[in-house]
Amino acid sequence: MSETEQRRPLTDPDAIAAVSTFLSTTLADMGFDCTVHVHEQERETVFEFMGPDAQHVVGKKGATLDALQVLASRVASKHLHGERANLVTDAAGWREQREQALTSMAQKLGKQCVQQGKVIVMDPLPPRERRVIHMALARFPGVTTESEGEGEERRIRIIPMPDPNARPARAR
Repeated sequence: MSETEQRRPLTDPDAIAAVSTFLSTTLADMGFDCTVHVHEQERETVFEFMGPDAQHVVGKKGATLDALQVLASRVASKHLHGERANLVTDAAGWREQREQALTSMAQKLGKQCVQQGKVIVMDPLPPRERRVIHMALARFPGVTTESEGEGEERRIRIIPMPDPNARPARAR
């Protein structure tokens, strides 16, 4: 399956209604005062939680949002007879704020890597956040990135690259 086929927003109205109902009920059962708003953004269907308790739904480093997203994907898949659709759960714009923070951190670490000339190994990150870091440093001069490790221990290495304008040291 190609990247484009994989990354389709959820468009089936029955599946959207089922996911919205599931998330609304689950949030209420968890004791959160939130409503679910659905919108499409960059080939994703976003189920965004709004209300007085929205910021509390995030959990530590987005763990609760990620768990709800996995469950919501299962609900959608069931209504789509196993077909996958690209959906995201968010709480009052937390994911965009997190992406901005990760991009800023990546820029700082890229600069540090170039200045020190040493590999920087980041703490483990979920796939979505690793992608943000890789993208933020893709055109950053003087560094390259790679992921290492498996599963939840997968992390990014920021690696300094030799300066193409530097003159090679002469042997004496």
